[in-house]
Amino acid sequence: MWFNLAVALVLDDKARENLEAAERLLQDEQGRDCLPNAVASRAYYAAYLAVAHVAQTGGLPFTSPRSYYRHDSLPDVAARHRVLDPSGAVVLRWLYGLRLKADYTEEPVEFDDANLAYEKAKLLVETLTP
Repeated sequence: MWFNLAVALVLDDKARENLEAAERLLQDEQGRDCLPNAVASRAYYAAYLAVAHVAQTGGLPFTSPRSYYRHDSLPDVAARHRVLDPSGAVVLRWLYGLRLKADYTEEPVEFDDANLAYEKAKLLVETLTP
């Protein structure tokens, strides 16, 4: 298990950067010029990095020797260590599933799901990284 305070100190900035990228990719409310797959991916990473920031600053070691938390197990680990409440873990798990759809399937993410992913990630980032 790995812990690195120096890494933890930049994860909150990276979370906000990914959230900004997701917001820019949304473009407008009608979905024109929107890149919903990219929004879903950036929204997930914004939430992931916010959770990782809190976990690292709290001393929760990384679950991978490559200095990251395993994506598939992070929602459960974060809930178990009270980094997230149960509803937050559900949100992170949903964002992860949407990112997998966006990045690894032929079926595109719809605008409404991308917009919801952005909103849910924004709430997590704002809650976890004051």
